[in-house]
Amino acid sequence: MVLQLLIACAFCFFMVMLVPVTLFALTFIYRWSCVLCGLPKPTVLVASGIMFVAWLSLVMAVGVLRTVVHEACNAAGLPRGEAGIIVFLLALPLDLLISAGIESGLMGVRFGKGVEVWYTQRLIQLSIVLAIGFVVALIILIQQLV
Repeated sequence: MVLQLLIACAFCFFMVMLVPVTLFALTFIYRWSCVLCGLPKPTVLVASGIMFVAWLSLVMAVGVLRTVVHEACNAAGLPRGEAGIIVFLLALPLDLLISAGIESGLMGVRFGKGVEVWYTQRLIQLSIVLAIGFVVALIILIQQLV
């Protein structure tokens, strides 16, 4: 019982310590994508504020979208898994519109530059995920061969 409590506390501590690391990584990627797109590098405070506003707006919009899609899929008799796929596919362009709009409004740039920053940001995030997946696959492959 005590060991389980210690493991749970250690897990919670680890998750709480991941929050600032994740926020730093996301802010760094945003600032880097701004520089790659030819925009001035925003300060950490401005970048984190823009990302927070974009995230909050996206969460609210996807919440409404999820409710509408799930109700429509229930009425049509589609499985819940398909509703999740539909929400994911519809959330991508919604994320693009919200992020680019907030970027253009708060940074004072054209909407097209906001779209460019969004694409650059997602490509950097995708390449990081692919690199981690490649390393994990390589480790699994080496373990299988040994």
